[in-house]
Formats: sequence, structure tokens, C-alpha cells
Amino acid sequence: MTDTPTELALLQGARLKGRLTAESAALFAGDSAAVHVKALELRGLMKPGPAGARLTPAGKERLRALLAQERSAVDTATVRRLYAEFDRHNSALKEIVGAWQLRLDGTANDHADGAYDADVLDRLAAAYHDAAPLLSRIGAAVPRLVGYAHRFSRAIEKVRRGGHQWVANPLEDSYHQAWFELHQDLLGVLELDRVDEARQGRA
Repeated sequence: MTDTPTELALLQGARLKGRLTAESAALFAGDSAAVHVKALELRGLMKPGPAGARLTPAGKERLRALLAQERSAVDTATVRRLYAEFDRHNSALKEIVGAWQLRLDGTANDHADGAYDADVLDRLAAAYHDAAPLLSRIGAAVPRLVGYAHRFSRAIEKVRRGGHQWVANPLEDSYHQAWFELHQDLLGVLELDRVDEARQGRA
């Protein structure tokens, strides 16, 4: 039987990822994730497929109910303050990722200029260091989100070792990908719409 926190983590993981493979499921529920995904499939909440397990209509309904329970248990005022702080870090990260993808003249960064890339990666490392205390406070306020700190730490370590695909590649659990998913999670906890947030420059 899958406990409720693990159930919520995996259902939300499937919502964020679209499909959960064994590897991506482990991001949300650890090494035993595959067993729990199978249990959710047997309950009709997920449907297996060649690209991974996805939410069924029943799974979406169950997820909505669990997210509502989670919202009722958190201190919304605290999460709103944390989200306002997150937004400041989000703006800085968008600039860094933009610089990683495009050079100052607007041309695509082909990563041929080692000095340029090193400067951008130094900025990313500094941004991670600055955001680390906030990530801890987010995990304390919404326990389900505590795993993001490990994902960011792992991505930064991969980047330090030369794995530059861990900066922003959406096909990896890159720093930017994990950040995007944390943003989605915070929006969900606060029942905010990303389109509305984008209009206000916060997405």
C-alpha cells in the first residue's frame, strides 16, 4: 500500500513530467518508486506505457484531492512570502539561463568560448549558493518539496564535473528543469496560474 505522501509525490511527478519512467519516478519517491508506481497503476490512478506511466482521469481527480489536503495543512501566508523571495531568485536564474543559451549579441551560444561559459557557470553556482537557504525554508514549509534541494545540489555537482547538459537540458534533471518544476509546485500550492504570473513578469 502506498502511503499518502508518496502517492501525492508520484501523482504530482507524473503531472509535471507528463510520463514517469523508473528514473524520473525516483526523483519524487526514491529507490522504491517503481513499486509504488505499479501499485498506483493497479488502483487505476496511472496507466503504463512505453514512454512511462501517465495519469488517468481517476489519477487526476485523486491528485486534485491530495493537493487540496496539502494546501489546507500548510501556512499559506508563509508560502506566499517564500514565493515572493523565490521570484527574485527566479528572475536572476532566467538571466543566467538566457546567457547560457544566447550570447550578448543575440546569437546562439555554441559554447566555443570557454571563458564566456565559465563566467556563466560561475554565476549559476553563485545563484545556487544564494538560493540554498530559501530552498531549505521551502522544504520546511511544504515537506513534499524538500527533495528539490538534493536535485539542485546534484545538478550543480554534475555541472562542476563538466556535464554542461545539466544546466538547462529538459531531457535531463538539469538545474533549470528542476527549478521549473519547483516553480510549478509553488504555483500549485498557492493556486496561482502561470499565465497570470507571466503577465506580471513572474514566470
